Parts: sequence; C-alpha cells; structure tokens
Amino acid sequence: MRHFRSGLLLFCLFLSSFKAGAAEPVYVGYYRGSTNVMPFGLYSFTNLTDAVGSATRIGTAGFPAASWQKMAFDGVKYLTFVRKPGAVASTNGLYECDGNKGYMLISSNADTGVYAFTNWHGIGYCNPNYYGLYNGTGMSGPGLYRFTDPTDPESTAVHLFPSQTFPSNVWNDVDFDGTRYLFAKTAAEGDPGIYQYDPQADTFTRISGAETYTNWDGLGVYVEPPPAPPSTNTALLHKKIYVILFGGQSNAVGWGYHQYLLDTGDPLAEPQSDVDFYSYTSILFPNTLTVLQSGTGQPRFDAPKTNTVVLQYPSLTNAPISRFGPELSLGRTVRDRIRIPNSKVAVIKCAFAGTSLYSGWLPDGTTNSATDGSCYRNFQITARNGLAALQTQYPDYEIEILGMGWVQGESDTADGQSTNYFKNLTNFIADVRANYGTNLVFALSKLSPNQNTTTAFDTVRAAQQAAADADPRVVATETIGTDYPTCNGFTEGKVHYRTPALLQIGRDLGNAIIDASGLDSDADGLPDAWENSYGPGAAGLGTSPSADYDGDGLTDLQEFQIGTDPTNPDDSLKLTSAQLRARWPAKKDVRYQMLTSTNLTSWTDFGDPVLLRDGNGTVEMDFSQYVMTNHSAFFRLQVR
Repeated sequence: MRHFRSGLLLFCLFLSSFKAGAAEPVYVGYYRGSTNVMPFGLYSFTNLTDAVGSATRIGTAGFPAASWQKMAFDGVKYLTFVRKPGAVASTNGLYECDGNKGYMLISSNADTGVYAFTNWHGIGYCNPNYYGLYNGTGMSGPGLYRFTDPTDPESTAVHLFPSQTFPSNVWNDVDFDGTRYLFAKTAAEGDPGIYQYDPQADTFTRISGAETYTNWDGLGVYVEPPPAPPSTNTALLHKKIYVILFGGQSNAVGWGYHQYLLDTGDPLAEPQSDVDFYSYTSILFPNTLTVLQSGTGQPRFDAPKTNTVVLQYPSLTNAPISRFGPELSLGRTVRDRIRIPNSKVAVIKCAFAGTSLYSGWLPDGTTNSATDGSCYRNFQITARNGLAALQTQYPDYEIEILGMGWVQGESDTADGQSTNYFKNLTNFIADVRANYGTNLVFALSKLSPNQNTTTAFDTVRAAQQAAADADPRVVATETIGTDYPTCNGFTEGKVHYRTPALLQIGRDLGNAIIDASGLDSDADGLPDAWENSYGPGAAGLGTSPSADYDGDGLTDLQEFQIGTDPTNPDDSLKLTSAQLRARWPAKKDVRYQMLTSTNLTSWTDFGDPVLLRDGNGTVEMDFSQYVMTNHSAFFRLQVR
C-alpha cells in the first residue's frame, strides 16, 4: 500500500463538485516519497486512492520539504507556503507558483509589508476566498478562519465553527468544496487520513479509507464545473430571481434562537426550500448557495456574566447554537408576497457584529472598492459571489436585485459619531445603488427606544428617519412597542433584540421592500403597494385589473392609472365645464394633459401638462383665448 505523509493536506474545490455530470476531480500535491518511485516535486493525479499510479508531474522543480509546504489549487493557480527562504523565494509568506521557476509572493503590500503566515498550519483557496487553520493567540484564538486578503488576513478573517480549535498536532490542513469541509488528521491521536466535518452534528467522518498519505505533503483539488445546459430562456418565460441584499451589524448577524422556533411551532424552524440563500457569515454554510434556514446568526454561546444575568435557554449548553437574524423572516415574507409564475427569491447576507458606518462600512466614494471599509469590501465580494452562484445554478433565469435590508446603527452612537450618521448613511446608500441599481429600494430598521434612550441613540434614529423622508425609495421601519423586545436581563444584553423582535424586523423589512419597489407580484398590472393600500384581500380588488370594485364604471386598472380610490364610487375623474372653463379633481403626482381635435381622429396637446406635487387639488383650464381664433373643437383629458 502506498501512503501519503501524514500531515499536510489541502483540498480546494470550486462549487459543489460532486454533482451528477460533474467532471472528475484533479488533485495536486508535493510528492515526498521514495525517488525510486518518482522524483520529488509537484504532481497532479486523478485517483485519490492511487495517487502515484495516476500522477503527472507539473514542471520540474523539486520543492524541498523544508521550504515549500501546503498546497492549494483552483484550476489555474497553485498556492503554497514558504517556510525557509532561499535563492528563489527570499521571504516567508504565501506564494503563487507554476511548478517551474515562476514564483510570486502574494502576501505582501506596500502599506502592511509582508504577512508571513507564521501562525498558520493549513491554507486553502477557493476563489476568491481563503481558508486557513490558525494556531496563534490573536483574533478569536486557534481555529478555522475564512479571509479574503492574503496580505492582511486577520483584518478580514471570520472565525468558523468556534467549538473546534483544530490543534496543529491533530489537524494540519483543510479545504472547503462548497458543500464539505475536509481536514487532514495526523497520527497524533491515531487513524490519520482525510476527514469530513459536519458542522451541524459537530462530528468528523473518515473518508480516505486505509490511506494515510505519508508520502505526500499538501494536497489541492479542483473540479471543472460541468457545462451549463443549453439555455431555453426566452422572453415569453419571464423567469426571474428576485434578490434581496441584507447587511448590518450584530442584530443583522442575529441573536435569534432556533429553539424558539421549535417551541412555538413556527414553520421557519425548517429549511425554506423555496428561498435560496448565500451568506458570508453563516456558521453552517459560509459562501455556499443553499436554502434559507436557521444557523446564519451569532455563532458563540454566551455564559452568564454575573449571577443576575441568565440564559434565555439554560439547557442549550453546547456551541454553536443554531441562531439566525432578520433574514429568515425577511426572505419568507418576500417569497410569500411574490406570486409571479416562474419566479424565485434569494437572500444574500453579509453582516458583522460591532461595526459602524463611519469605519467598517464606509465607502470611499470611488469605483475602487479596494479602498472601501473592510466590512463593505466583504459585502461586495459576497454579493458578487452570491449573484454568480445564482446565475450558475439557474442559467435560464434573469436576476433582479429588488432591494436591500439594513439593520445597523448602534455602533455609530459611540465616539461622537451620531451627528455624522445622516451623511454616512446617505453616502452609503448612494454607493450601494451605484453598484446594484440606481432605483434599488433601501429598507432600514430604525434603532429602538427599547434598546437605549440616550441622546446619541435619538440622533441616529432621527437621521435614519430623515434619510427616508428625503428619498421615496428609502424606507425606515419603526421599532417602537412590545413587538420589539430586547435581551435586557439576559446574557446577550439590552442592545440586542430577542427572537420575536428579529422575526418582526424581518417581516417589516420584507413588506417595506415589496411595497416601495412598485413590484406587481401577481402580474395583474396593479402594483402591490397600491392594492394593499386599499384593503388587501378585498374581493374584486387586486384579483383582476378588469374588475370594478366600487361600481363607478371605471375598472380597478383605470382607477390606478388616474389615481382615484377604487373603493369609493364618489372618487373619480369627472371633467366639468362652464363658461369656457373646464375643471377636474387632480391627484398628487398624476400627470394630466388636455388634448384637442377638430375631427375626433387626430389629437394634439392643448397647453402644458398639469402635475401637482404638493397634494390633491382642483385644476381649472381657461379656453377663452382659444375660441377667439377657433370656432369649434373637441377636447379630452388624458392621464399620462
């Protein structure tokens, strides 16, 4: 039996590789075994159970074990650690190589210098995210981290699965293939090999059989995605994915308990199979297209801080607890509101606890996202990857970003920054729209008096409302009252919402986005916001555009077009005339144009269009000058 050397293993797969029809994986690794079998160096192979038998050498370099360690591969680039500088690589760090003499240090920049990865014992790369096993004392301690910047990984790192520290004497390499987390186990505790980790069960399963990989150092793997099926997309299909972006700080990450959903019999306790989900901060499925479900919120379990602070669920003593944020009910609400045939709904989430608009989420106002705040950079990366994953999964669908939900503001009440919140928020919204659509609806949940009543909190709340007042496509949802309880008296703290509040905030944001978007979710020509403003569900209203709910002779569609109340037969567009004058009741923001004709066949505009901006009113038009030169004519009023 041939063996790999126990110790340095890395897998790196694109997408969910093991789908029906997918290409066979290509593995790469450093061979360190007997030179009587084959020379030292970098090899690719196709059979995990017979690496040497299926190996093909890449380049001619020998890659001495003392200098070159670990291996990641994404189908194009080979990434590896240098641990002992030499003539080729002059400093420790993370390098890109080609198997020959081409090497490039990628963990260095002019501002931060070289990051040597001294305290890391595993590295993976699944474009554009890196995964690494960390054994230092910084960040949140030892464990598995995902990051996006190899020149400064600690500034963009997210701690995955904090219940596991992955000590270097037991676990010494890692990779994530879009579905599975794979780890190399050393012989320190017996049974070396490759193991798959199940985050939900918090268990490891050996998947490498009897192979121990003692003759190999580092392993990467890439699977060529299968070709997309021929597109059947036509204009008649109207297949569309409505995407909701979601971000913010700790209440967006979420403190909701899955146990609460179970206790209350809430259907959200189960995965929502009709809503797609992609998240940067999900503890269960980070950077993976999956279905909306609990497990995307705060990962840690908080012990009581004092004898007077208690746990909401004392029996839940193991971390990670399956938690969630407002995205759960947000996605569910949007899905329930959109009844358009052939439509899908997806939520893309990226949120970070304890972050502010004046720092981590601050856009620099340019098209160069590299100089935006670190949280906003990661948000843009997550959105880009999530949208790409959706397009790959559903090649026949058009993607429309319907809106963005935002739960944030607590951190901006500190450091004297509350007075800058309006400016920072409006700049942020403008930058988001520059990236994702100029008409994007931005729905934010205001800070709650239940959290705090300081002057700084009131200032941020007022700024949030002011941003909504200044822009009809910015909505600020309210958080006053008993529907928004906080964790006052519990270990999570007063500033954080309890589970019922998070669910209500998600519903508020979902309804706000649908209402403000002007979406016609049942494709009847009547926007949802208009239908719901006149008594949602009323028979004859919103069920058919040709219906006449109030029996005034105008269809509901006509009443929408001219701005009248479809439930009030006395509210209609009635044109009256007397003494060479015409009058009609005009509605705010409805454009009217008077037309004239001498033969009832061809019509031309008469006068300027009429548009009332400040409110409803009565419009009067004078024809006395017209009749001085025209003996007869016909007139009609048109709504445009």
